[in-house]
Amino acid sequence: MPQHLLSDIRGLVCPMVTPFAADGALDLAAARQVVDFLIAHGVQVLFPAGSTGEGALLTQAEREALAAAVVDQAAGRVPVLVHTGAITTAETVALTRHAQAIGASAASVITPYFFTYDEESVFAHYLAVAQAVPDFPVFVYAFPGNAKNDISPALLARLRAAAPNIAGFKSSNGDLIRFQEYMDAIGPGGVPLCGVDGLMLPALALGSMGQVSGNSNAVPELFRRVYNTFRAGDLEAARAAQSAVNRARRALHDGVPLAYFKAALTLRGVPGGRVRAPMRELTPAQIDQLRADLQTLGVL
Repeated sequence: MPQHLLSDIRGLVCPMVTPFAADGALDLAAARQVVDFLIAHGVQVLFPAGSTGEGALLTQAEREALAAAVVDQAAGRVPVLVHTGAITTAETVALTRHAQAIGASAASVITPYFFTYDEESVFAHYLAVAQAVPDFPVFVYAFPGNAKNDISPALLARLRAAAPNIAGFKSSNGDLIRFQEYMDAIGPGGVPLCGVDGLMLPALALGSMGQVSGNSNAVPELFRRVYNTFRAGDLEAARAAQSAVNRARRALHDGVPLAYFKAALTLRGVPGGRVRAPMRELTPAQIDQLRADLQTLGVL
């Protein structure tokens, strides 16, 4: 199996959905089909067990099984960036060690969540994770809207200095100024990733190396078009591609609820599976509207 470098983590990064069966069980066979669909449609990095993947609703054993299945199915075709952030430091360390052991390319770790933590607590958490896997890249995942706790640019710079394997960041806070400050903090050689789909093109212009897009589960080819046209220097085509992405975001409601992404996959002939309670499924009327919207977007 080919080994990927840190520099390979770039382009379209898909935080893939996690399919569940009707009884709520993890459906790894369906997850493998999702992997193949995403790679075939231009996804350049797979990101299992993240927010879009309902990672917080999975047990540790389920997360490990999912990560192993994704790495196995990807079979070296693309890098796999496993989300290993958990509510405790101990579980985060265990999941990160597991990601390294199964041959993942890197780990992404969201800030500790639910409780409010001061900066020293967050620093100690990330340092413990990074030091547990000193030769394995770790990405800092900033999503204060969901996780409650934020990462300051100063803290990111401090982490980068303390642990060289703090290799990059994913920013989902929707602030381009903060994104640029994170880029300054991570410094040369770091990998900046944007997690807000409406900012894909401007973030690329600032120096983002990739877009982590939940919406790309449903329409990966539209997001890949933004990346390809920007890299080719065709800004007019890139702006048009970003406009198509924005239309897709509205059709998919940015995955609120996440069932939109899974339903879109199913409509495209891929078993997206069910969501896990307390998530809810789409209504028949929502599915009908989604079908019409995907037809308008040209993917059905």
